[in-house]
Amino acid sequence: MNPTQQFHRDGYVILEDVLDRAWVEAVRDEFMRCMNAKVARLGLEPVSPHDWRDHAHLRVKRDFQPEGGNHDLNRWNMHLPTQPEFINESLLAHPRVLPVIKSLLGPEPVAFLIASDTPYPGAGFQNIHQDFPRFGLTVNIPLVDFTEDNAPLEIWPRSHLHAGDAFHDGAVTLSARQLERLVSTQPGQRMRLKAGSVLIRDQRLVHRGTAHTGRLPRPCLSIWYKRVDRLSLPGLTIPMPHRAVADRLAARALTLRESARGGGRVHNRALLNLGNFFGRVIEETSGSDRDARRRISASLWSTLSPEVKSLLRFASVENQPETKRSRLGSWVLRAAAAVFSVAARFRSRSPVKPGHREQDLALPSPK
Repeated sequence: MNPTQQFHRDGYVILEDVLDRAWVEAVRDEFMRCMNAKVARLGLEPVSPHDWRDHAHLRVKRDFQPEGGNHDLNRWNMHLPTQPEFINESLLAHPRVLPVIKSLLGPEPVAFLIASDTPYPGAGFQNIHQDFPRFGLTVNIPLVDFTEDNAPLEIWPRSHLHAGDAFHDGAVTLSARQLERLVSTQPGQRMRLKAGSVLIRDQRLVHRGTAHTGRLPRPCLSIWYKRVDRLSLPGLTIPMPHRAVADRLAARALTLRESARGGGRVHNRALLNLGNFFGRVIEETSGSDRDARRRISASLWSTLSPEVKSLLRFASVENQPETKRSRLGSWVLRAAAAVFSVAARFRSRSPVKPGHREQDLALPSPK
């Protein structure tokens, strides 16, 4: 069975020994340097699970609880800096990986999110979820070996389709009740990946991050690919908008998240979630990262292969004019900006009280 066939059946495929271990270690060292700088800048040191009142490392939560990290309990998300260690052919367009991506998405995919997921010791179980109900790909590149104690990704094979469906690229939306039924009747599978391997998974696939009971951070790169004409709303096709419009919205979303953090510990989770929501809208409709960070220097752009340039064609390149996009896309983002402004004013007046959370999703405790 070839990788594409395995992906169609299971919703994921693992490609072993894609990257040289020594090269991965060099990337990991630079990644952790950048990550440590971000942790220090935000002042959010990891917390001890024994100090966290709900012991969330043993429970699955519906809501977003950024304690000791910017993404979840002792868990960090970081958009990768635009530098040669992370923007290159080996990570974005490897000759063993890109053909699989193109076989699934077609000849002209776009890499619209270049980020990472790093649980620290004490990180908790995430809620089970789909990245998106629409079809797209998440490519995970572990920078260390995934072991049982350092928060390996847990997936539910074949959950990218409704039971009995043949593979298709349409939307698959699972309700909370369907998710609960799935995990109560089917065991999850932990991805014990080796550094140098690559995991390609369907963004409709049900999965979660698991608890970290080890001693060192577990860095993993996450690159998201999609067709440029597939947005979150089923059946709606919107061409990419003017980059200038997307950048203005990205700057506002970033300001909202920074206001929620207040330079350190998150004090308004509703405001933070609102900023993250609008960030995802921007990623979906602009074809590039939400924080307006994906601006590429002319010197770096000149070193990239045609394949990488195609994948990043909706980013901004220094000293190059912006490519015109559709008026429809621009007006869609302008409308989103108006909604953004009203919602931000409302949310800013309604801070979340300490200890508030949504109702837990009642799932069996992991063994």
